[in-house]
Amino acid sequence: MRQRTWTKRNTTATAAIATALALVVVGCSTKDDKTSTTSPSAATQATPEKRGSITASLYDRGNIPAEEGTIINNRWTKWVNEKGPADVKFVPIPRFESLQKYNVLFASGSAPDLIFEFDKSYLGQLYNQKQLMPLDDIINKYSKEYKARLEKYPALKKATTMPDGKMYFLGRPYNLDPNHYLFVRADWLKKLNLQVPKTTQELLAVAKAFTENDPDGNGKKDTQGIGLSFISGIVLNHMFGNGFTLFGTDQYPWNLKDDKVVHDWDSLKAAIAYQKTIYEAGYTDKDFVTDKNGAKSAQDWMAGKVGIIGSSLPTKNYETLKKNVPDAEIIPIALPKSEFGQFSPLLNNPIAVTGAVNAAAKDPAAIVKEIDFMSSEAFKTTVNNGIEGEQYKKGANGCPEPIDAEKTKKEVSYIADLNMLASLAKDSCTGLENKTNPTPIEKDMLEVLKQGRVAYVDPSRPMPGVTHRDFLPLLPQELVAINTNANKTIVDLATKVIVSGNSYTMDQFITEAKAAWEKAGGPKVDAFYDEWYQANKKTALLMKDLYEIK
Repeated sequence: MRQRTWTKRNTTATAAIATALALVVVGCSTKDDKTSTTSPSAATQATPEKRGSITASLYDRGNIPAEEGTIINNRWTKWVNEKGPADVKFVPIPRFESLQKYNVLFASGSAPDLIFEFDKSYLGQLYNQKQLMPLDDIINKYSKEYKARLEKYPALKKATTMPDGKMYFLGRPYNLDPNHYLFVRADWLKKLNLQVPKTTQELLAVAKAFTENDPDGNGKKDTQGIGLSFISGIVLNHMFGNGFTLFGTDQYPWNLKDDKVVHDWDSLKAAIAYQKTIYEAGYTDKDFVTDKNGAKSAQDWMAGKVGIIGSSLPTKNYETLKKNVPDAEIIPIALPKSEFGQFSPLLNNPIAVTGAVNAAAKDPAAIVKEIDFMSSEAFKTTVNNGIEGEQYKKGANGCPEPIDAEKTKKEVSYIADLNMLASLAKDSCTGLENKTNPTPIEKDMLEVLKQGRVAYVDPSRPMPGVTHRDFLPLLPQELVAINTNANKTIVDLATKVIVSGNSYTMDQFITEAKAAWEKAGGPKVDAFYDEWYQANKKTALLMKDLYEIK
């Protein structure tokens, strides 16, 4: 079976890789000789290793202070060339016009040797166009740091290996953390003598009580049991094992059944029926459909009027909630079990694909040595914090602290994109849990983060789907149009059935949704995903592989 193309979206100065120093040449002579003779072996040893010269891209966000120079000529690009193993000429890439810039550079034959880009789909296009160099051999030959990373995180190698069996991309591991949460007002549970819901039916009962039993104690029936808009709806669909959403264009309703990728209409129907029940019972905002980005639902939650909501880590929103309702308590709960099993909301992608090497590059050895330099912990510490004693000092926990926060912000923050190879997995000095002197709000959010990891980062309660959406194969352009257009129709139908009462039934919805998918050519999309899975299931990064990074 033909394999498919690549996936979608998807200190002080560090010790540089040293070049060999010339050995002291020892000469031999007799008392009658007027000149000394140097041995051939000593002459060979006296030749230092050649320092490479490469080009590398660097995002230009237009945020560098004028007194710091330009994005490609400043204290940190100079530091890289002073301390690193190669001479690097940086090529500026406008951050939000990067693809256009790269296209011009490749067309003119002047694309950089070391390519850094967050858009994994674009990197996939470069692979398809044979613009990228396979990395296996040169990493095995020249690398120590990055090679060790690949050995430590096998998922990284899977994520950066293409259907031809060769590795073409560079990446970095993250901790596998929740991206979405299902939050419940714990103080409301206590007041109404309710338990944390464990099943979808129990969640409905809690939503009903939060709506009808005056949990805020103001004597009015003015609370919403549960949100439905934006992330809330996405999380509820995940509860039934389906990656469909009424909001946005990223639809992932495919699951594995009997070792085949199928369009999971059954779980979709159940998820939409559940939301229809919530809406008809009056447990949610009647205008949720117009709340496209969840802003209205978030405002209601911050005002203390919503009991259950799906959200990302809500530090700022939680701070506002506590100002409005000082006694408010929130907890993230494991997604209640449905008839399809128990699942988790969206987790972040634990492997970020961030770079590649130009197939036309002339000095692979120098490139790999620079990759090792940029992958080191010392490099990351310097780029993130500056130089010890100048921009930062070590705190009580041994982690960097700014000496002068404003000075560090001015002199360091603009160069963060140099760190696109920095590992963020199991990092002991970054993240909320390592923040010095956290505020009470931040302490609460740290507890939320810990609870969320327990509730969601568990392979026994996986995210729905075949793999993380970032590692699904890139659809050919003709299938992109089919998928987008058909799913727009299905979203419209799903919205209609939720708000239409008895005038439009669930059976009518699923019949018309399937017909719209068939008419648009949707089965071609289903077949594409299954063909990809069958051809690559032994080597592709699948859902189970993601949980090795915790």
